[in-house]
Amino acid sequence: MGEDNKELNMEEMAEQASVDAAADVSAHAADAEANINERLPYVIPLSKTYKFEGEDIKEVDLSGLEDLTTTDGEYVDRIMAKMNYHPRDKFRDITYTKHIAMRATNLPIEFFNMLKLKDQQVITSRIGIYFLF
Repeated sequence: MGEDNKELNMEEMAEQASVDAAADVSAHAADAEANINERLPYVIPLSKTYKFEGEDIKEVDLSGLEDLTTTDGEYVDRIMAKMNYHPRDKFRDITYTKHIAMRATNLPIEFFNMLKLKDQQVITSRIGIYFLF
């Protein structure tokens, strides 16, 4: 009888541990999702100062992401269609996110085309985080 109680207790403990672990993971995931865009800056410092149209640009402000509308998304999707370009994961795709950044910052595509890959990748990552979290 003592062995049966021990097995039952072990089963109950394992079940309770699963419930507690799931609750803990859910709580952390919800906190991370709720705060990630609040914690990450929208202003992206560039690895160097770029000269563009007589201006020195050393950072890109992506706060305009919050003002984008469905119409902006449709516009960028139409650009991709005109280019016959169909990214598998558009929010991690450099070409797609260049056009999103262009809409969010009002900087022309020529500016984003001249960036070092490292700088564009940081911008792409920040846009991906914005949309995916």
